[in-house]
Amino acid sequence: MVNSKQVMSLAKIRSRTTYHKLLRELKMWGYLQYHPSSSPKNGSLVELFRFCTPPDQKMDRTCSVSEQVPVQKMVSFNKHNNKHIINSFKQTCPENEQVVIAYFKSENRSILEAKSFYFFYESIGWKLNGEKPITNWKACARNWMKKADEIKNDQRLKAPAQIKDRLKSGRFKNYGEPL
Repeated sequence: MVNSKQVMSLAKIRSRTTYHKLLRELKMWGYLQYHPSSSPKNGSLVELFRFCTPPDQKMDRTCSVSEQVPVQKMVSFNKHNNKHIINSFKQTCPENEQVVIAYFKSENRSILEAKSFYFFYESIGWKLNGEKPITNWKACARNWMKKADEIKNDQRLKAPAQIKDRLKSGRFKNYGEPL
C-alpha cells in the first residue's frame, strides 16, 4: 500500500498528472501492477516486479507478507546513499585570504593578483558560473593565473606601436614645402 503524496514527495514529483503518467508507463513496461484506491484513507496497491525470478515470470504473487520489504526501509536506504553522494562532493574553499596569498607567493605571483582572485570568488560565493560550487580552489587559482598570463600576452601583442609621423607634421609646419 502506498500513499501517493508520500511517494510524490520522495520522488520529487509535484504534479499528479506526472505521477499517474509514470505509474502507467511502469505498468505498461511490466515493472509493476498498479491498483488505484477510490478511498482517500486507504493507499493504492502497488505490486513490484521481482528481478530475481526467471524472465518469463512477470509478477510473483506468491511471496509471503514477511518477504515484502516495507516502503520506509527502502526510502531510508536511498536517503543514506544520497547523503553519501552529496557529502563526497563537498565544497572546498580557502580558510582566509592569507592562505590564498601564500599559495600565490609559492607560484611566484603578486599579492595584488592573489587578493583579486580571493575577493572575486568570495563575492560570488565560491561558485563557478553562479551554479556549481568550486570543489578545488587551487585548480581554480591555477586557471586564474593562466588566464592572467594570456591577457598580458594579448595586451603586449595588441599594444599600439608608436606611430611614426610620415608626413613630418609637427607644431611648426612649413607650408612652402611640398608633401
